[in-house]
Amino acid sequence: MQIDASTVLLSGIFVKLLLGTLFLVFWLSDRRSPWFGWWSGTYFFAAVAASILLLRGFGGSLSAVGAGVAALIVTLGFCWQGARSFHRLRPSWLPVLAAVAPWMALSLLPGFLDNLYYRVVASSVLLAAMAALSGFEFWRGREERLLSRWPVIVLFGTLSLFFASRLLFIDILPFPLGARPIQSEAVAAFNMIVFFHALVLTVLFVAITKERLEREQRNHAQTDPLTGALNRRALMYRGGRMLTRHQYENAPLCLLFLDLDHFKALNDRFGHSGGDDVLTKFVAVVHDSIRPTDFLFRLGGEEFCCLLPHTSTDQAQTVAERIRQQVENAAANVAGAAVKVTVSLGLASTETFGYDLDALMRRADMAVYAAKRRGRNQLAIATADNTAAPIPIAAGSGEAVPV
Repeated sequence: MQIDASTVLLSGIFVKLLLGTLFLVFWLSDRRSPWFGWWSGTYFFAAVAASILLLRGFGGSLSAVGAGVAALIVTLGFCWQGARSFHRLRPSWLPVLAAVAPWMALSLLPGFLDNLYYRVVASSVLLAAMAALSGFEFWRGREERLLSRWPVIVLFGTLSLFFASRLLFIDILPFPLGARPIQSEAVAAFNMIVFFHALVLTVLFVAITKERLEREQRNHAQTDPLTGALNRRALMYRGGRMLTRHQYENAPLCLLFLDLDHFKALNDRFGHSGGDDVLTKFVAVVHDSIRPTDFLFRLGGEEFCCLLPHTSTDQAQTVAERIRQQVENAAANVAGAAVKVTVSLGLASTETFGYDLDALMRRADMAVYAAKRRGRNQLAIATADNTAAPIPIAAGSGEAVPV
């Protein structure tokens, strides 16, 4: 069955205009997602490129192929700007201009547009490069773990390879798949391949945006708005999963309870805003004292909890003492005055209490109270012996305290 190239082009124009309008509505309804605006421009320019070729044909004229391919390059340029916007990068038009300007300059050369071979070589290189730029933006933003990211990268990669493959088949296939004399079936096939990528990318663009929004909402629900530390809900969710994994691996994990000393007196003196400044400074100091793989949680008020994965009791004691010293040496700026605080810490380990989050929290909490009873600004390590009295310890010595 013969494929009508004009019908394929006309259908593609209609769908691209529809998708462009849809993305424009997405952008207007949520200005926090400017990438939808760029991707709207992608589809509108794609419709312009297809309209030029439908109305003017594929003859070697500046108003036909010259303008049509230029519009297609700008189409991929808008797509790249959308990818940059999605990753919160500023627009960069220099590479787009660097692709359009050479094409227009070549199109003005006598005989260039009449030569299918030259046209295919130049347009293939420029279009493949522009498609690859979008794929590269999604690839280098891979630290944001979104499952839809990888299909997007694959689609841009295959689109780039499709344009580049025209160079391999330049002497074999008819234009626009190669540089042999033009055939209607080849025109239809070319546009169907491009249209397929555009349609699938549309679905993926919406999916990856939805995935990011859900991730941000989940993170927001698990983050303390004042300090930026994780909250109790996050501790229950992440702590449970972490302990299950550590139990499967038979790996040690330690839980630190941290309680700022005399925080109520500080609040009474400086007010809640002063207390907030101290808490914010405290969280910053703790984050600087732990590893990127450790997790700090605010449980409420001046109480915090820290999970130390793959950490033995001895290693956790070193971390706790480092936190204690850094907090003692730091100062928060409250109403122009330098305010210093200290912290009492309680440590419980899976080596002693097993892989039960509630048990670890309860034991570490009891150890904190033991540390406060012994004079504050020190670490108490919970042991399994509940009958002995707390052992007096020097500040920061980190001796075991049965609790």
